[in-house]
Amino acid sequence: MRIKEIYHKCKKHFILPHIIFWLFSIVLFILVLFYTRDFRLSKIDLAMAVNILVTVLLLSISVYINLLWLIPFFFGKRKYLLFFIFQMGNILLFIVLNFIISGWFEGGAHRNFPAEIVAEFILVLIFLVITTLLKFTRDSITLQDVELKMKEVEKQKIEAELKVLQAQVNPHFFFNILNSLYSLTLDKSEKAPEMILKLSELMRYVIYGAKEDAIPIGKQLEFLQNYIYLESLRSGESLKVDMQITGAHTEVKIDPLLFVAFFENAFKHGTKARENNPYIDIRFDLTSEKQVIFFIQNNKDDFHFKDKQEQGGIGLQNVKKRLKMLYPDRHQLTITETEDLYRVDLSIRFI
Repeated sequence: MRIKEIYHKCKKHFILPHIIFWLFSIVLFILVLFYTRDFRLSKIDLAMAVNILVTVLLLSISVYINLLWLIPFFFGKRKYLLFFIFQMGNILLFIVLNFIISGWFEGGAHRNFPAEIVAEFILVLIFLVITTLLKFTRDSITLQDVELKMKEVEKQKIEAELKVLQAQVNPHFFFNILNSLYSLTLDKSEKAPEMILKLSELMRYVIYGAKEDAIPIGKQLEFLQNYIYLESLRSGESLKVDMQITGAHTEVKIDPLLFVAFFENAFKHGTKARENNPYIDIRFDLTSEKQVIFFIQNNKDDFHFKDKQEQGGIGLQNVKKRLKMLYPDRHQLTITETEDLYRVDLSIRFI
């Protein structure tokens, strides 16, 4: 049985481990007397039994002074000099009291004064060291349990926040597409039926695929290509979109809706730049199974243009939060904006 399992069982019965420890100490103390003084059971009388019990009682007092006062108030607060001084006083108190009481039980005579002082010093020191180590082991296990619980709470909190953020993406995304579809139907465009078909494929992905914590990036690329197709239908031939994928590690798993906000932002900027030959360049580097490198760039007209999504916390702010939660210290996001250019560089490490 592991130490941690023993600790958790003892924790349920707080007093019982202490009783067992001191009963074991009494037995051990008697065995030591037998081997050091050549005692026999027939020689143990009431006075000797009481003397042994008193010695163990004094030991317990020294031990609990150490555990309940010296360690928490001095050692735990790094007052090591005071801890050492009071600990020596604690040991000396045991030696003096035990020496006086044992002398009284033995008729006031000590056969070997120096040897008995040394023996009592070693005895109390052994008990103090053993019980201190047991306390540190218990505290270490308790601390590990607290840290595990805190990590579990933090994990649940992050998962809840991610679900909220992901839930924000879905309706917002569909509102944009449905608005585009509404415009096409008003114009009685021949593109509307095809757009409805592609929209159904996107809905299937968002409703079913996006429920997973992570999916192969290959599936997300298919989703993004359908998204580009829909936006291109809406924007017309004036907007040039070029998407290139390098590498074949499409099995790498990633958050299912991670890149949507970047695409929405690029198309929103791009459609505003109708007088400057609007374009969107997209690159995915999948040459390594340990890293995904993403790049998207578009031109724009208004340097002062601010994405309403970002201000509302639904677009870029959303994806920034998700990146921090999903890939802490394992991603690098750089957004570059000039008077006529908007660019996003993102790299994510998986190992």
